[in-house]
Amino acid sequence: MGLFVRGVETEVIRRFVELASRKRLRGKVLAVPFANLPAVRERRPHLRMKPEQPYGDDRGHNMNRTWPGDRAGNDTGRVSHALYQAFGDEATHVFDLHCWEKHAAPAVLIRDTPELRELAAKLGHRFVHLSAPNNITVGGYFCSTGRIGVTYECSGQYVVVEKQVKRGLRLLTNFAKAIGMLGGALQKGDDPVLFFDRMATLDVTAPTTGLFVGRALPPCDPVEKGAVLGRLPSDVDLSSHEIRSPATGCLRTYGASRANCDVALPGHHPDVTEGDRLATVAWATQRGVSAVRLVGQLRQLGRSQTAALLEHS
Repeated sequence: MGLFVRGVETEVIRRFVELASRKRLRGKVLAVPFANLPAVRERRPHLRMKPEQPYGDDRGHNMNRTWPGDRAGNDTGRVSHALYQAFGDEATHVFDLHCWEKHAAPAVLIRDTPELRELAAKLGHRFVHLSAPNNITVGGYFCSTGRIGVTYECSGQYVVVEKQVKRGLRLLTNFAKAIGMLGGALQKGDDPVLFFDRMATLDVTAPTTGLFVGRALPPCDPVEKGAVLGRLPSDVDLSSHEIRSPATGCLRTYGASRANCDVALPGHHPDVTEGDRLATVAWATQRGVSAVRLVGQLRQLGRSQTAALLEHS
């Protein structure tokens, strides 16, 4: 189901339904392409949001936190209740699609259980988040009631990017195959699959204030150490700084972004301040889950850039 329609989700669902209609299915697909239609018609993440109102200031209207709904609740809770009555008791699995801001790589979100880890590894998507248990998101509620709930955050709100649609469709098709709904082999996915407790990340930050001129690199894609990520002309002394990847890995984030950029245009502006994050590179590690944060200077990048290394050790 597409919980918030802000770009890719609905097209992924439409193409999957079209694909599934041509295949022999075991079971039934209950597709919900517009879960929060009243909010969609207001072009907002939540119902009755004002311009640039932060996503977290939902005032009880974040549909993602209202499951299985409340017949006597507010408008959003009642919509969730009506939807759950239509599909909730019948469904054995839920695949919940969302979309976050364009600078963040798309990711699969699962509860941390051996069964769901195994499933996520099979799906072959680059990044896998491990979510704390809950019973208020639709995926969390399904897990809390002994069923399978998987959430997917697409990348690129308010736009439909073909590459992200194809990535989401591959993931949803592999999910249907992995649970036995569709026949055939799973499509080859990303290699490696990076679980958040088995990866290290390195933030690349701005060495000066200025305008970050990126190269339109898609988050999630692989990058080699030393690859050019963009250029930063300084607005202090007009010097120009080439920004390069400090490591070989995959882009967890890419581009200048700030808090609330999902609802406010200033957060997308490429004018950056010294120390602003320009990209995050991630790679696999076999270490455990406690985090150590190291801050150092990357001399190999030319003019020194502050970088934060987060490694799960």
